[in-house]
Amino acid sequence: MPRNAQSAYMQVLNGNPNKRTKKQLKKRIKQEEKLQVSAEDMDIPISADAGVKKEYNRILKVFKDSDLFNEADVTTLARYADLWGEYVAANRRLKKNGKYHDGKLDPDLGFKLKLSAELDKLAKELGLTPAARASLAISKKDDEPDKSDDDF
Repeated sequence: MPRNAQSAYMQVLNGNPNKRTKKQLKKRIKQEEKLQVSAEDMDIPISADAGVKKEYNRILKVFKDSDLFNEADVTTLARYADLWGEYVAANRRLKKNGKYHDGKLDPDLGFKLKLSAELDKLAKELGLTPAARASLAISKKDDEPDKSDDDF
């Protein structure tokens, strides 16, 4: 199975496993810099209940010092927060009503399992799991970049 594309910076951090030349990496870094997106307007783009907005804002707050999220990510973050809200609601219904009705499994149990799988996919995509963050090698923004660091 092919691996997901990595930024040129990530390739450098990983020891350049694709054996690209410095010229190729510099060219790719310039191309990636052209694709940078602002993080000015990060408001949730959907009308959501308080719990969904709370989860959305919690994630943004946790990652505020990283440059992980920008305006291009708001819909994916909103989907994650919305699915999280549905997951919590299904869990509440299951706790209130039980997992079985008339000897049959409650449909909310299957719904909760499907939501869980989708949440896992989005969490990995967004870098919300320890393994995903490790693979992204997220580092906090430096106020003053170290002049001694070489790009390569």
